[in-house]
Amino acid sequence: MVFSIKSAFTLTGNATKTLNDLTNTPVTGNTNINALSTTNFVNAGDMPNAANQLIFMNQPLSWWLACLNSGAIQYTPVSSNVNWSYIDSNGNHIYIGMPISNLIIPNQSDSVMKNSTATATLVGFISKHGLGRVDTHSF
Repeated sequence: MVFSIKSAFTLTGNATKTLNDLTNTPVTGNTNINALSTTNFVNAGDMPNAANQLIFMNQPLSWWLACLNSGAIQYTPVSSNVNWSYIDSNGNHIYIGMPISNLIIPNQSDSVMKNSTATATLVGFISKHGLGRVDTHSF
């Protein structure tokens, strides 16, 4: 028996808003996604690269939606401070700190149902800032 999980993300919020906008945080640091550093930790065991985190905070919800649905942002449990990463065009994993991933990526389920043929379970998650998620567990 083969088991798989596929996530589908949707957006009902304003696609141009950034996490900085949504949390009323002043924009600081670089906003250009191409400026991300492949150095994930400045000090071993600490939070991921702070400059990268500022860049992630400055990306619009449309970017988050596109990256989550394309697989450019993937679940990557690395440490107690990182559980998602952005994979750039060169295949580098750039860590997203948990304060940011917990703020934007739906991670608390609110519904579970079987599909009509009973070959999959659909798990809905509570939306965050208009970003929704449904996981399909196929078996």
